[in-house]
Amino acid sequence: MCWKLPCGVRTWLRMGRIITKLGSRLAGHLEAYELTPAQFDVLVQLYTAPNILQQELADRLFVTKGNVVGLLNRMECAGLVERCSHPEDGRAHLVRLTERGAQLAAQVVPEHEQLIEKQMTRLSPSELESLNQLLRKLNQRLGDD
Repeated sequence: MCWKLPCGVRTWLRMGRIITKLGSRLAGHLEAYELTPAQFDVLVQLYTAPNILQQELADRLFVTKGNVVGLLNRMECAGLVERCSHPEDGRAHLVRLTERGAQLAAQVVPEHEQLIEKQMTRLSPSELESLNQLLRKLNQRLGDD
């Protein structure tokens, strides 16, 4: 029996395969810096928004408070980030890159962006723009959860 998946399911599966392929290629780049994709995400967030609340970082990364604590513990041991108590709320912690973390981010983030751009140039500029517009539309129609 030949069963054909609905177009929406096929599209979703194809997007997943592409994300897996690209994720694998990008992870290889990060391994050269002894970074995991999750640690890279932290570097990017703190590179663009220094001194943010630990809970805000967890929200931006779409992870639980417990997950971000473990992640930050490992990155703190590696000398990439530091936490300090919030000056107005002693229960909250601010997170920022160390000098070493900022230097690493300044090097690896642009390299990573170039690698992504290189992978995406397999589509023409107009194809890429069409894909971007369709994904933006889908994202808007899915709304916030």
